[in-house]
Amino acid sequence: MASVHPTIDLPKRIPHTNPDVSGLVCGSDPEHVQTARRWATRAIRATPSALQPLVASLAELHANALRHTASGLPGGRVRIEIERRRRLFLLRVTDDGPRPGAKITVPEVVTTAGPAEREALMAEGGYGLALVDAMALYWDFTGERGGPLTVRAAFDRSGRTRLQ
Repeated sequence: MASVHPTIDLPKRIPHTNPDVSGLVCGSDPEHVQTARRWATRAIRATPSALQPLVASLAELHANALRHTASGLPGGRVRIEIERRRRLFLLRVTDDGPRPGAKITVPEVVTTAGPAEREALMAEGGYGLALVDAMALYWDFTGERGGPLTVRAAFDRSGRTRLQ
């Protein structure tokens, strides 16, 4: 659920003992999406071709958390972690769970929509998980239905995407 703590102190870095893991907690302010993009650019320390798929996906997942979950409500938070591995970057974006009284949903890519429905979907809310699905080598989510969810995505450190 959304935190009752003020978000004045956010965004804030998350300390990690592992030097290959960087973390950031953002608040419900949509401008924190841009802050998170800048933070990720520094945290990844990679070439632009390797950086772009992860940072674009991070922005979409962050925006989805704000738009569709309690993270977008006053006091809400989004937790972002990036882990650098030998050949991969692992991205994790965790929301605050569903909004009170809202239908409980889980992340999914709409693949059966026709051209007109896809166009309406894109106009309504951006590219979201369709972009993540195209750019990440793999993605999934963890968490309990009705509670906070973490979307996880793996990216090739060379910048290769699933569609290449």
